Amino acid sequence: MSIRWQSLILVLLILVSVALTKIDFGKAGFFSFGGGTTNTPAKSVNSGSTGEGEVRPTNQNNEKKLPFRIWSVLDPEIKAQSVLIQSLDENFPFLHYNTHKQWPIASISKLMTAVVVLEDIGGDKKIPVSEKAISTEGLAGSLKSGEVYVATDLIKIMLLSSSNDAASAFEEYSGGRNEFVRMLNKKTRELGMNDTLFYDASGLSDLNISTATDLLILMKYIIERHPEIFGWTRMNSFLVQPLNNPKTRTVTSIIPFLDDRNFLGGKTGTIESSHQNFLGIFLLKKYRVATIVLGSPDRVQEVPALLKWVEGAYTFSE
Repeated sequence: MSIRWQSLILVLLILVSVALTKIDFGKAGFFSFGGGTTNTPAKSVNSGSTGEGEVRPTNQNNEKKLPFRIWSVLDPEIKAQSVLIQSLDENFPFLHYNTHKQWPIASISKLMTAVVVLEDIGGDKKIPVSEKAISTEGLAGSLKSGEVYVATDLIKIMLLSSSNDAASAFEEYSGGRNEFVRMLNKKTRELGMNDTLFYDASGLSDLNISTATDLLILMKYIIERHPEIFGWTRMNSFLVQPLNNPKTRTVTSIIPFLDDRNFLGGKTGTIESSHQNFLGIFLLKKYRVATIVLGSPDRVQEVPALLKWVEGAYTFSE
């Protein structure tokens, strides 16, 4: 074969090769990488396989949809000085109003007192009740001078009946009010509650101040480390017996919302300068919702009204 014919054959082979490379194999159904129409569905490289060739989208059944604000629902009427309503699991803020405003927290202080007792004193310690403790303002708890209680039982009395006498007994046992206040304020610094300050264990002092934002930190800490505290506050009553007296008695809770099956625990606080405070947890449309209301003229009316507003102002995924 002459060189001329060899050259012609080579040119023909090159032309055929160029023509073949222009064929769109994706359209022919051989391969697909997500571009163009294919006969075989493309698989997402960002998804996890079921192990049988089926691939789930990354956002299907794996991500919980957050609530969506319905803006046709007007903002609520707020009578309190500060309000924070927020989901505990997703940290979704339903309603924030003056959440950094410092306010006297009154007996909500007893939640921090309970934490300090459990961590720095011990729930199994035997706590005596003195005449000095009994002389503290308020009669809640019906404690008597000379009685001795296991610390956890005295915490329950303190929380359910909001007993100032019980809080004073803890102060005495720790070495006096100043020492216990030192422990309270040390814990606030550890938790990063920078706008919170304590002057006593009971909350009788109007110098015990905090913010809704700081109290949310405390709430989350209790849920994580001492969930039994909120569990105790859900009890309507409990039977208590001093260690040195065979006679038992029933301590009844003064906490509102106990009849609400969605109430998961909380604490009230009331002194003249604070008006009515409330810190609690509710179950709302499968969300655990932190509800903190400070300085309300009527928490029993305002807290349910605000929660009802949240339920109507947001759409919730099932």
